[in-house]
Amino acid sequence: VTLDPAETEEERSTHDGQEFIYVLEGVMEVRLGEEIHLLEPGDAIYYDSTVPHLVKCHGQQRTRILAVLYSER
Repeated sequence: VTLDPAETEEERSTHDGQEFIYVLEGVMEVRLGEEIHLLEPGDAIYYDSTVPHLVKCHGQQRTRILAVLYSER
């Protein structure tokens, strides 16, 4: 997945399942509940998708990630 820099603020989402994200290039911001994480190339995060979350590019550089989403449905 390629994340482009954006000035607009998106709403957090929730859905069934889990997510694993690995950063390939750039810096990614993950807003998970009340927490904010900045991930750089080589970093990864795994979380329950029922927690309100937002994944976006951090800064002005394009970000590329590998995202694996799982849901029993």
